[in-house]
Amino acid sequence: ERPALLFTYVFVVDAGLLSLIFGRDYFARLLTAAGGAVFVLLALWTQSHLTAHNLYAALAAYFIFAAVHSSAPLLMQRLGKPSPIWATHLFPAATLLLVLLPIFKLATASFLIWPLVLCVNVLALFAVIAAGTLAAMVIVLVLTLVALGAWLLQLPTTTLSGLDSALFLIGGFAVFFVAAAMWATRRFQPAAPAPAAFFDPAKLRIQLPALSASLPFALLIMAVLRLSLANPSPVFALALFLVVLLLGLTKIFAADLLAWVALVSTVLLEFAWHSAHFDKAHAALPLLWYLGFSALFTAFPFFFHRQFANRTLVWASSALAAPLHFFLVYDLVRSTHPNGMLGLLPAGFALPALLCLFLILRLTPGASPAKTAQLALFGGAALFFITLIFPIQFDRQWITLGWALEGAALCWLFRRVPHPGLRLTGVALIVIAFARLAFNPAVLSYYSRAATPIFNWYLYSYGIAAGCAFFAAKLLAPPRHRVLNFSAPPLLYALGTILVFLLLNIEIADYFSKPGAAALTFHFSGNFARDMSYSIAWAMFALALLIVGIRQRAVAVRWAGLALLALVILKLFLHDLSQLDQLYRIAAFIVVAVIAIIASFLYQRFLGAAETQPTS
Repeated sequence: ERPALLFTYVFVVDAGLLSLIFGRDYFARLLTAAGGAVFVLLALWTQSHLTAHNLYAALAAYFIFAAVHSSAPLLMQRLGKPSPIWATHLFPAATLLLVLLPIFKLATASFLIWPLVLCVNVLALFAVIAAGTLAAMVIVLVLTLVALGAWLLQLPTTTLSGLDSALFLIGGFAVFFVAAAMWATRRFQPAAPAPAAFFDPAKLRIQLPALSASLPFALLIMAVLRLSLANPSPVFALALFLVVLLLGLTKIFAADLLAWVALVSTVLLEFAWHSAHFDKAHAALPLLWYLGFSALFTAFPFFFHRQFANRTLVWASSALAAPLHFFLVYDLVRSTHPNGMLGLLPAGFALPALLCLFLILRLTPGASPAKTAQLALFGGAALFFITLIFPIQFDRQWITLGWALEGAALCWLFRRVPHPGLRLTGVALIVIAFARLAFNPAVLSYYSRAATPIFNWYLYSYGIAAGCAFFAAKLLAPPRHRVLNFSAPPLLYALGTILVFLLLNIEIADYFSKPGAAALTFHFSGNFARDMSYSIAWAMFALALLIVGIRQRAVAVRWAGLALLALVILKLFLHDLSQLDQLYRIAAFIVVAVIAIIASFLYQRFLGAAETQPTS
């Protein structure tokens, strides 16, 4: 009930132990033990007896503990007495652990906790100055953010009282740590760095300021997911401030990766708020924020073009800022203004990308080693939006078609701007589009069946994706065909062929589905016309494969055609004939026999003649 008296007694005993430690070198090893004992006592008292009434006495005790035991190792070093260097960093962090206890224990913690936290951070900075290592700064940064996170968890989720104070604290501590980290890293930058530990200033010169400005984004994401933030402006304004800090560090340290850290952190925050709180009745404000962030990241390297002219990574963040924000803007516009002209949205995004491409051509010197990469990035971004116009306008499977069209467009751009990343990304996008259409059965149930047979969304979805694969394969003909040490055209031709075969079967199933059925179903028995359509279509497809294989001298394609033709014959004998009348059996035999005869004739006439010609 009288904490002041208890703490006075504890610190008097502590002072006696410290005087003994300073007086005799033999007892120097007890320095850490004495501090640890005081820490344990304060922690136990806090856990058992802390109330809102005696909080101020506890905070004063925490401050005295931090000041005494953080400065004691430094003083011993000045006096030439043995003292472990890590003890300098231990007690500021231990004090922050004590501060966490009132935050978690009390229903409403006092705002005076934060001046104490700031004082502890200053003590940690003094420890950095004295010891010449940044370990204390990193530990204290993390613990300070943990304390702020615990503070956010105590805020009411509906009234939002205290949110402004929390955001002020997050921004204030971010500025403090960025400034302190920049000053400390410049002060202790070694003249000739050798291979060093992680906490060496040579390795933390960039990482520590970046952590100071980027880790608060985690707190902002936690805030928007927990609190009812109908208006994102307070959180987004602080995010904008942190983005400016990170972009400023990008310019100061010439560290392109920091621009990426800022972009990814901002996009995650925007998506978190959009998924949790977006209301189409109040869409104008978030739309302005989305477009503003996108414009800021896109324009940043152009403002300092002379400095970044020979770099690539910062331009990648600039080129990808608009595509990453496009999905937010598209969802917002589609929710608030559903209409038949949504294809204008990607067209509008394509214009700034084309303008950036023009500026790169004008501003970046032709001798710059990064110009090709910069052109590839903004050219890819422009093509991304251009290829989205058609699938978004037709609505169904627009993501898949966008991937396929973008992949083909990137392969086309690779012929003009020979950057290997364009070719790799283009092939990867086509493979992803194929996987979504071929290996995801649910894709057929995303939308209801069209009323028109044959000319429906199945035709343009699978047909366009297959056409993109064929087009990309043709563009990547030798000597441009090597992607990660394998030949891309055979893979792309195979993917396109499989999609065409799937489309053939889907259209047959759709044609024979029950009128009015919403979902597509596959049946291979019970309907003579449908069963024979499958068999004849497969046989015709096998014949087409055989013709292409003979014409292109592609062994794998010929074998695929022969295998499919054999499968058709097996299906005819083992399945179809058992369900057909005598007349229909004869007709089925005749059709398949004619196709088999044609295949045999073509095989012998062209391939056999070519193989028997004498070689010169």
